[in-house]
Amino acid sequence: MYHLEHLLALLTAEKATELQFRAGSPPMVVSENERHPLQGPPTSNEDLMKLLRSLTSSRQMRNLRESGVVRFVYALPDRSPFLVHATMENENIAFDIS
Repeated sequence: MYHLEHLLALLTAEKATELQFRAGSPPMVVSENERHPLQGPPTSNEDLMKLLRSLTSSRQMRNLRESGVVRFVYALPDRSPFLVHATMENENIAFDIS
């Protein structure tokens, strides 16, 4: 399982523009308009849901279930804020962090 704190640290350290999460593949790092998969196992829809829940409030998760999309800013102490964009179609979830 991937740990969100490590992934966000990687995003910052690599000066990447985005992390992309899709079920069936490992997270992708986008840097200089090129996507590169991280070394590691593919994520399941359940894995993605756990990662996303660690970022969101219950209200944001409810908005995602109801409208199929949610965008919000996620901030950690001593780091620049991240923009999160999540979509849901049926039970499949995908999200990006930039």
